[in-house]
Amino acid sequence: MTTVDYGGWLINELSLAVSDLVNPSKRVSILYFASALFFAFVLFLFRYGKGAPRRLSALFSWRLWWHPSARVDYALWLGNRLILSLLFPKVITTLGVVTWLMFQLREVGLSPLAMTIPDWSVIALFSLCYFLLDDFSRFWLHWLMHRWSWLWAFHRVHHSAKVLTPFTVLRTHPVEGMLFYGRSLLVQGSLVALFVTLFPGQVSLLMIGGVFVATYVFNICGANLRHSPVPISYGKTLERWLISPAQHQLHHSAAVEHYDCNFGVVLAVWDRWFRCLQFGSDQQKLRYGTLSTLDQAGVFGQYLSPILFLGRGLNGQQAGLIKTTLVNAGKAKVRETTQAKPE
Repeated sequence: MTTVDYGGWLINELSLAVSDLVNPSKRVSILYFASALFFAFVLFLFRYGKGAPRRLSALFSWRLWWHPSARVDYALWLGNRLILSLLFPKVITTLGVVTWLMFQLREVGLSPLAMTIPDWSVIALFSLCYFLLDDFSRFWLHWLMHRWSWLWAFHRVHHSAKVLTPFTVLRTHPVEGMLFYGRSLLVQGSLVALFVTLFPGQVSLLMIGGVFVATYVFNICGANLRHSPVPISYGKTLERWLISPAQHQLHHSAAVEHYDCNFGVVLAVWDRWFRCLQFGSDQQKLRYGTLSTLDQAGVFGQYLSPILFLGRGLNGQQAGLIKTTLVNAGKAKVRETTQAKPE
């Protein structure tokens, strides 16, 4: 690659990254940030009346957006865009996965259903299956990242954020980004291949693009405030079913009592089934980060941290033990408390 080619590629990738800010399919879209603010303001106005603006004021502080931790968020966002464009070939697409899986399904003898089902029923069934499988697979992969030490080595980069902004969702190690991208390909590809095989002529990739209504509603209704200094609780009744911003902020808490809770993205039922659900509160005051030197690390330190972690040979299988050993090393009282957690 010549210098000119490299420069063109670099400018193109950075332009694509910045374009995410106006792309309605991206969580960091300005549209979703504005809608989240509106959603939170209306909710707080209903709950606290004139106190609503004060509860949102932390979002408009330059100290939040220019905090050293926030600047690492931005750098990882742009850096990962460049790294993943090189490590993960763009030829690996949903269409390619679907084609391969359809061939495999036909090889094992799967054929179209004999009965005829209305198109709207097929689309509705696909939408429900996709939403449930996508949400559970995100939960499960996230849960594994806290249970397995070699996965936690990469995921702790996300938890090293000392302040939360909407860009913290993109504060990930490239390896974690590849894992979640692979998860998405597998979920989408598997379901599309299955439905196209069972219902030929009734499901197409073009039709599938319009069925992700739940995702858009989720983003519009405050998803960007999950990573923010504004705690929004849905109340215990609703939080038994849906993960609120306050619940996800508990997941980021550095307090021992909040370790390994609220892994879900949209639905809270998975956390209930795995017995790791905790309820949030509008009044909660939390401290974030891993309480380790990783919290002060720059971009290169974040990228190298998994190698240093794995080099120490830590092999605990209990997430609480892993975090206590790594995150709170030298704090004996915290270590004893965490190791005492029931399995």
